[in-house]
Formats: sequence, structure tokens, C-alpha cells
Amino acid sequence: MRRFYTTYEAAHLLGVSLPTVVNWVKARRLKAHRTPGGHRRIAREELAGFMLRHGIPLPADLADAVESRRKALVVGDHGAILEGAVRTLEAAGFSVEAAPQGFAAGVAAARFAPDVVVLLATDPDGGDTLSGLRRDDGLCAVPVVAVTSMEWAPRLRAAGCTVMLPHATGDGSLAAAALQVLSTATVGVRRRQ
Repeated sequence: MRRFYTTYEAAHLLGVSLPTVVNWVKARRLKAHRTPGGHRRIAREELAGFMLRHGIPLPADLADAVESRRKALVVGDHGAILEGAVRTLEAAGFSVEAAPQGFAAGVAAARFAPDVVVLLATDPDGGDTLSGLRRDDGLCAVPVVAVTSMEWAPRLRAAGCTVMLPHATGDGSLAAAALQVLSTATVGVRRRQ
């Protein structure tokens, strides 16, 4: 079992050209490290995770490299709404992590590498959390579902939220919205290739 892949091998597995993989690495969409000779190598787990995040079928030799469940980061103040959102997403099959808003959300997002972020918005524009996610090269493409007052929907959409939901999320709409934005994000990545 291989632990690292060259950019050429990664391009073959991803079904794209070598320059595309190199551009993804340079844009920090796909993590790679350099060998002492200056060549790029992509870890098996990183390649499999990238394929999973973008809906690219995993070949048999990468199938066991990552957890196959989608990852959701729920960002908000601790309380019943946060706990309810976590339980709802876990019941829908997501691997879920929760974080408070602000700097801690950015740290959690960078470490956890979520497929979708659920923002329990307390600011009409998403505050520092949303602006930080949208400025980060590695996280700017991650779709954000905001659970908020619908009066804030236009400002949140302008700030980078993909979908807005009203505060009541007990009807399954949160999980459905998260799955919907993931399928839309996958289509967008496939079209750009």
C-alpha cells in the first residue's frame, strides 16, 4: 500500500491533467509536501479526502484511506440550538464537530477540514467567523449553511453563505440543506475541471 503519490499519479487517479493538480497544490486546495529533491508528494489520506470532498469516486486502493462520512462543522454559541444542530447532522450520517464563533471556529475549520459549515449566525453579516472562512484559501470554497433570522438572509448571502434557514431546524431541513449544498458544490468542481 502506497503512502504518498506523485503529482502525476494523483492526476491519473483524479482523472485530470498534471497542470490541474499542480495548480490545486499551489492554490492550497490539495495539500502536498516537498521532498529534499524538490518534488511534490501527496499523502494517501489527503488525496482520498480531496476526492471524497469533491465527489470523485475513490479507487479501491484508496477506499480505506479516509472516513467516508461527510464532515460538518457547526459554529455557534453553546446551548440547545447548537446541540440540536449537532444531533440532527449526526443522525443524517455526518461526522460533526462544534466550535464557538470567531478565532476558535477558524482553528477548528483548519484542523477538521469540514465539507460543510453550519453557522448559527448571531450577526447580520456572519461576523468575523464568516469573513475569516471566506478569506482563507483552504476554506473559501467550503459551503456555509446559516441558521438565522430570515431578515438577515440578503446580507449573509452577500457575505458568502450558500443557504439560509430559519431558527427552527427540528424538521430535517438542516440535514437536507447540508446535503444539497454538498451536491451543488460537487457539481461546480466537476464543471471547472
